[in-house]
Amino acid sequence: MLTFRSFIVAAVTAAWAAGAAVTASVTLAVTLTATALIVPGTTVPNPATIPGYMENAVNYYIRPTTESCAVVCTAEPVPYIAQFWPFPWEGWGGLTGAKLDESVASGVAQLTSDLVGTDNPSSQNPIVVFGYSQGATVASIEKAELSRLPAQDQANINFVLIGNPNRPGGGLFERLAAFGTVPILDATFGQPTPTDTAMSTVDVAFQYDGVADFPLYPINLLAVLNATAGFWYIHGSYLAPNSRDPAGLPNGLTGDELAAAVADPANRQHLAGSDTTYVLIPTPNLPLLQPLREFGASTHTEFLTTPLIDLIQPALRVLIETGYDRSLPYGQPAPFRLIPLVNPITLTVDLVNAIGQGIHDAARDIGMTPPTAPVTASVVSTVSERSAVGNPMRARSVAAQRRPTATSMTLRSASAQTARHPVAAKAASAHAVAQARRLSRSEPSPTEGA
Repeated sequence: MLTFRSFIVAAVTAAWAAGAAVTASVTLAVTLTATALIVPGTTVPNPATIPGYMENAVNYYIRPTTESCAVVCTAEPVPYIAQFWPFPWEGWGGLTGAKLDESVASGVAQLTSDLVGTDNPSSQNPIVVFGYSQGATVASIEKAELSRLPAQDQANINFVLIGNPNRPGGGLFERLAAFGTVPILDATFGQPTPTDTAMSTVDVAFQYDGVADFPLYPINLLAVLNATAGFWYIHGSYLAPNSRDPAGLPNGLTGDELAAAVADPANRQHLAGSDTTYVLIPTPNLPLLQPLREFGASTHTEFLTTPLIDLIQPALRVLIETGYDRSLPYGQPAPFRLIPLVNPITLTVDLVNAIGQGIHDAARDIGMTPPTAPVTASVVSTVSERSAVGNPMRARSVAAQRRPTATSMTLRSASAQTARHPVAAKAASAHAVAQARRLSRSEPSPTEGA
């Protein structure tokens, strides 16, 4: 492995040294162009074969966050195995597929070949490496290798990662760091994406995505189940809609709403001395309750399921958030821990407020609005709408995305717990504003998920 890594560094250094000698003679009149190398996730061995996939990568995440790609940005695919033995879901390879380390190594080899070949970075041709899911693991390993290059060469490379399993604080592979390389499975965990290089990086995750925002404390089974549902409903649709996944973005966001969420300073974290800006996009509706939302939509019983969801969701969110420690920087490697340190008084107060909030919201759904809202108030939106369907690992259930009733669309006040968790509060506020805007435009009901 060390020989392979040494070869990568030597090859990249030699190629870039030759490139530097050539570009030194080029005048400043040369037009700056940028290339985005798209490293796809599991089940997508070649992103060029899926219309909309690479375009969405550029438009949703690369162009809004990376200056070198803001004007001219040419997307190029980085094909590799993109499988994960022995999981039997469509495209994962099953028992005949490649194991994770083999698949990732094929991606690293291809990406390295591109960087020392046709897409050699330079000051006039900066490179953006984009990685999604397993592709983010490939990009993370490549970033670690490239960090050995001189700083002036690193400055010509940017990274944009989404749904990153190797996100230091929250990525599933870093949570599992204690396992190292698992025999038979041939999957290596605990290789957090470096944050101390000269390569500017943006790492984007959706809250409760079970791959990029997994709980710190697995003893909290509610949080684990919610993150598992987040993997099912959120993780696979970062680049939707495209020809493979036509349903839409997580949380039902539009492209413009996603861009606003990525740019919102309240959702961003960048620490001094780090090369990485972390973005956590709020998820207003718990993935754990998504099956109940789908059941209500498919059976036309939202008049029952919506009040029930609104009744229990605030308290569930309080309990689920005890499985996380949002005070830890996302750039700090954080493997699983055993026992969460919870202040029982604070937790009790949060639960009491959340229960009151749930009763208030459910009462509004059925037309029994209490005379006064809970004391700790901020804007939130309905729970029953915005079905976050879409995951490439399975044939998704066909769940009708129906417009909620006027009663259930009413803006609500949030619990004290929501106020204590900025991500949750921001999710609620952004969701409410989007809903109000849609109502004012009288938009038609969303199309049923594919």
